[in-house]
Amino acid sequence: MSKLLRALTHKRGPAPAQGAEVEALERVRQEQKRQIRALEKVAGHLLQQRGALPLPPTSLRVRVGRVEHAGNFWAQGLDSSQRVLEVFGADPGGPVLDWGCGSGRTLSWLRGVGTWDRWWRGSDVDRHAIKWLRQQGIASVVVCGDEPPLPYPDESFNGLFCFSVLTHIPPQLHAAWYADIRRVLRPGGRAYITVHGDWNMSNGKGFTEADRQAYAASGCHWSEREGHYKHAATVSRAFTERALGPGWEVESYREAGYHSMDDLIVRRL
Repeated sequence: MSKLLRALTHKRGPAPAQGAEVEALERVRQEQKRQIRALEKVAGHLLQQRGALPLPPTSLRVRVGRVEHAGNFWAQGLDSSQRVLEVFGADPGGPVLDWGCGSGRTLSWLRGVGTWDRWWRGSDVDRHAIKWLRQQGIASVVVCGDEPPLPYPDESFNGLFCFSVLTHIPPQLHAAWYADIRRVLRPGGRAYITVHGDWNMSNGKGFTEADRQAYAASGCHWSEREGHYKHAATVSRAFTERALGPGWEVESYREAGYHSMDDLIVRRL
């Protein structure tokens, strides 16, 4: 009987400690959430002081990311805007299209920088995001379609950038989109583009061995997922180079060059 009591005591003994640990972890978690809210409040205030757009409503933020947190929205926009400035500089010298601009995630960080207030243009399939931008006084935005053409005349832009746009467009449409991007660019104009590539297929979750074998054979994969433009295209470098077609110079191609996405810079010949 004494051995049984000792055994029962031994099994039940850690329970209070475990309960205390859970409570402590929960307190830490709640404190972290409070700190995040406080930092988001400060960041929002500072951004508005420098002329950035207000924080879009949650319903718009979740359409351009996996989470609704303000911090994630701002951080993603900071990253993309820095890449835009690396590629096009503070003075792009002419109109540059932000294809897939959403509710201005990148634009917020470009406002007040060099001549971007003059030259930025935006287009997106999300009419609600475009309507919200217009309500904020951004007039240089238009709604575009799911398929080409873009709603602009030939040779309208010095440049174009798109973050995670072709990643949500079926691979069989990529060639048509590249052709239309070339159409709206002026000779010598450059485009910065991100795609899911080989790194994503090798490291991404949710791919089966059959998916990877089919991808190896075709160079592309299409995943259908729930949500606003959450379907995902994965394409190899060889697939992208074929889809580009003639009339381009590939200045650079980096595997997983932007977050987990491949990125490329192409120039219209």
